[in-house]
Amino acid sequence: MHSIQYGNKRIDYEIKRGKRKKTVAIHVNPMAAVTVLAPRRLNEERIRAIVQKKARWILEKQEFLKRNEHLTSPKEFVSGESFPYLGRQYRLKVLRTGDGTGGTCKLIQGRFQVEIEGDLGAEEEKRSVRKALTAWYLRHAGEKVKERIDQLAKQLGKYPQRIEIKEQKRRWGSCSRSGVIRLNWKIIMTPISILDYVIVHELCHLIHPHHSPQFWNKVQSILPDHKKRRDLLRQHSLQIDALLGSKESR
Repeated sequence: MHSIQYGNKRIDYEIKRGKRKKTVAIHVNPMAAVTVLAPRRLNEERIRAIVQKKARWILEKQEFLKRNEHLTSPKEFVSGESFPYLGRQYRLKVLRTGDGTGGTCKLIQGRFQVEIEGDLGAEEEKRSVRKALTAWYLRHAGEKVKERIDQLAKQLGKYPQRIEIKEQKRRWGSCSRSGVIRLNWKIIMTPISILDYVIVHELCHLIHPHHSPQFWNKVQSILPDHKKRRDLLRQHSLQIDALLGSKESR
């Protein structure tokens, strides 16, 4: 374990090295632990300097987690828990059936209603609820993302070759050189303003592949408040980490 000092605060962090070629990513998990994902050849002093530079951001995220512990605690997928959809929280209601028709999820009268088979064990029940809820999110993510891309691409005058909604452990979205935009389905949990930011970000990569000044100017031409939306995305990512899996904000 490594650590730095920032004012009167100490930040402990773990270094994990992998296949990253150049960039360093800092991840604060729902338990407020800090992990630095770094290229294999990057020396520890350089990593330490990067953590020091991001110290204020790390402390803000840790404080956010403490203030919102009720939202970021791991889910058990039982009735009464809340799950987000487009930025709003909805209570979960689990219904047990005896006719073998379980495994479905609906949003009814302001509640997520999940039906599961009635003879499942505790762990099987948890997996069944999670699976049904995830399938619901995936389906609605596809519908909502297509709707927003159609509208935002029209403003940019640039359309993707294809759109894919999938699980992405470390990204909210990506844009390939061939013009394929891939979005993490969990983005559907965030407010429309954040969903639009991620979509515009990737659409602008169809024009400017890198994060150059020209790229950010193009983003700003569509979303003048994009910096605020990006900050909100980072906050929401900390909540989503604890729900159905983890990821790292961009």
